[in-house]
Amino acid sequence: MRIVRAMALLVLLGAALAAPLPYQVSGKVVYQARGPMGAFKGTNTAVSGEVRWDSQAGTLTGKVCVDLSKWDSGEPLRDKHTRGMFEVTKYPEACLEVTGLEGDPKSGEVKLLGNLTIHGVTRPVVIPGKVRFKGDTILFEGYFETKITDWKMRRPSLLGFKVRDLVKVWVYGEARPR
Repeated sequence: MRIVRAMALLVLLGAALAAPLPYQVSGKVVYQARGPMGAFKGTNTAVSGEVRWDSQAGTLTGKVCVDLSKWDSGEPLRDKHTRGMFEVTKYPEACLEVTGLEGDPKSGEVKLLGNLTIHGVTRPVVIPGKVRFKGDTILFEGYFETKITDWKMRRPSLLGFKVRDLVKVWVYGEARPR
């Protein structure tokens, strides 16, 4: 009977060690848009979430959100218009439900797969990028483009001239074991 219990304990211990590890995510998102007066950028460091990394299978799942009221472009009026575009009182966050990872993490070249929800609209996204491992920390840098109107938002304007629809987005994430 002791042998059976010991075997069961070993199986449970092995399963626990092989289970995907939870990681706490932080980072920043940078956007670049073009308006009537030229290009401008904004940064948001209010990024948080949790992902689960299964190093044996090379899979990644989880959820990461951005507080949309925290954009900083260096221009308070522009940031106010950005918050208005996102309707932050109604839709305070943008969240990425991470569904997978394509590519070889060991090579560094990957594509982060997920479903991004902004302004109440959910769309699938693929974010090409690079992943690095620094000790037990996972670092990700990625880039994608999107359109403001894809998320059913109105483009901000200045003196009747609207911001262009296309927005460039850089994502920088750091995931540390919990």
